[in-house]
Amino acid sequence: MLRPDSIIIATPAPLGLGHIASYLLSRRPQDQVKIVDARNLRLKNEKVAQLARDFKPDIIGIGAINFEADQTHALSAQLKKSAGPVPIVLGGPYPSANRAAILEQDPNIDYLVVSEGEQTFYELVSALERGQEPAQVAGLFYRQNGSVRFTGERTLIENLDELEFDWDLLDPRSYYRRRGRNSQNIVKYSHKALNIITSRGCPYGCIFCHNVFGRKYRKRSAEKVVAEIALLKAKYGIEELEIIDDSFNLDLKRAKDICRGIIDRGLNLHIALPNGIRGDIVDDEFLDLLKQAGFYRVAFAVESASPRIQTIIKKRIDLEKVKWAIAGAARRGMIATGYFIMGFPTETEEEIEMTIRFAKKSMLDVASFWYLNPFPGTEVAKMAGEEKMFNTFFRDYNTITVNLSAVDDDTLRRLNKRAYRQFYLDLPRMARTLKVVPKNVRTLRNIYFIVKLFFQDSVRY
Repeated sequence: MLRPDSIIIATPAPLGLGHIASYLLSRRPQDQVKIVDARNLRLKNEKVAQLARDFKPDIIGIGAINFEADQTHALSAQLKKSAGPVPIVLGGPYPSANRAAILEQDPNIDYLVVSEGEQTFYELVSALERGQEPAQVAGLFYRQNGSVRFTGERTLIENLDELEFDWDLLDPRSYYRRRGRNSQNIVKYSHKALNIITSRGCPYGCIFCHNVFGRKYRKRSAEKVVAEIALLKAKYGIEELEIIDDSFNLDLKRAKDICRGIIDRGLNLHIALPNGIRGDIVDDEFLDLLKQAGFYRVAFAVESASPRIQTIIKKRIDLEKVKWAIAGAARRGMIATGYFIMGFPTETEEEIEMTIRFAKKSMLDVASFWYLNPFPGTEVAKMAGEEKMFNTFFRDYNTITVNLSAVDDDTLRRLNKRAYRQFYLDLPRMARTLKVVPKNVRTLRNIYFIVKLFFQDSVRY
């Protein structure tokens, strides 16, 4: 199983590959599975192909996101050329978004696993071993008589506690690099950091968000989560943890129980929530528990301060409650981070200014102001005219590729630059933030990137 090297600098552990490999081995212990994370090891395609030849696999699985589209296709071509006629299976957010178009345009990829991959990949491996057509394997795209066939959506896994995870398959210590960016967290205390996911799915249906895990929220029990965190510390010596759920606090009671479990076990970790929480599902007790459990950074995905845009994008977050939660996190000494997007459908200049004012007046320490760039397959991509276009829009958040707003591109860029300048050129905020951020090279590097935003239109992180 492979993750390609790519333009992405951050290298958190590939949990999707780890889950699929663990599920397969739990049911087929006779198999041998090797995971090669070329992004972490910065391996060229030729080296990855050489490792595949040496391992002599019966099947190759690749996990990829939309950012990695070009590198994924190049790697698949290299593998077909070098490793022989081994079936190549592609999974992850990239195939889940683009689907049949991938097989229609790339003959080097044989199968696509969409949405959750554990059961689908296991059943595909078993079917191929028996020499059977995988027509009964739900969640799969494949070619049949020259045409692409879809076997239908798979029912989502309800009980996530049933999914065991063998961390040894990922070689966790290979991610402990002092100079490497082994996380998606903009600040970090320790290089001995790993990431976990404790839930899947989000019920809110934002029009710009991916839908790999579906709209039904499913969660691991607090006991299972705390036990995994304790294992990572005892066995692999982690000092820092990132919980990368779409929204860690959708079940507030469970989130509090996880915090209590971390406190009761005395795990003494630095913990971050870099993907963001639902800012209007927060109370004082939760914020207190976050602080006591070692959470030092909490991100809030606000997106827009316009109530009209909140309705259009189907987020419908309570902006006053979010403002209160941000202030509560900041007052407790946690790094409060805000995520905002500019260029939503029909968004006016005044509505973008509302977002800028919200961020500026808030107690956020850090803020990102991204341009709207639709993921293929999302509702907002369809608004932009996407039909069967292949990997059409999404490249990165700092470049305008589609403008659905009521302002032109130059105005959107001007407002984006103004947002960064007004937010960061604020002496009280600068003083407050410098008190709470880790004092290390990583922080200095990110300050440098922020400063660059003042002098150019976009920066790729």
